[in-house]
Amino acid sequence: MHEVIVSLPDLELDDLVPACEVLCQEGFRLWSLPVARLDDLAGLLRLFRRRAKVGVHEVTEPEQVVAAAGAGAVFAASTYLLPELVATAPELPVILGGLTPSELHAGIAAGAAGVQLVPTEAFGTAYARTLPELMRPAPLIATGRLERYQAELWLEAGAVAVWPSALVTATLASGESLDGLRVQLQQWRLHD
Repeated sequence: MHEVIVSLPDLELDDLVPACEVLCQEGFRLWSLPVARLDDLAGLLRLFRRRAKVGVHEVTEPEQVVAAAGAGAVFAASTYLLPELVATAPELPVILGGLTPSELHAGIAAGAAGVQLVPTEAFGTAYARTLPELMRPAPLIATGRLERYQAELWLEAGAVAVWPSALVTATLASGESLDGLRVQLQQWRLHD
């Protein structure tokens, strides 16, 4: 299975835990919390450390990278090309964002562990056929409003992961039944 990064919705930890259990059961084990919810990271790691890897996204300040490293995050991701984030906590992989090949290359040149194309929907699927080849061997993540077929295109073209922005919504994660979440995840098992 290719890597699908799941953005956890902005919910209280008690509401996230059952949804995270479903994520594990369905094979989705790479998650990201909004950096504003960094305080919930310890609770998630206590429960899921052996079964999932959890990073943070929406990072914009060096202090947030340092805090994420201290809290046990496995990565810190920014939507923007902010090279100053890379060196703040050398032990923590930082993913920088960009839209053009020049921006993405600048992220890699700054020392980012990977770069995410944000938003992938800006140029359509033709970009998926050309950008990964231009960026090789840099680790490229396609991030945005992706449909399953688009995610598969990106992965087939050479992206190392996809990060669909609305795969797990607050509504799916906090409903009375998590059946809708389970069905959504089963539809996103890429290359099954």
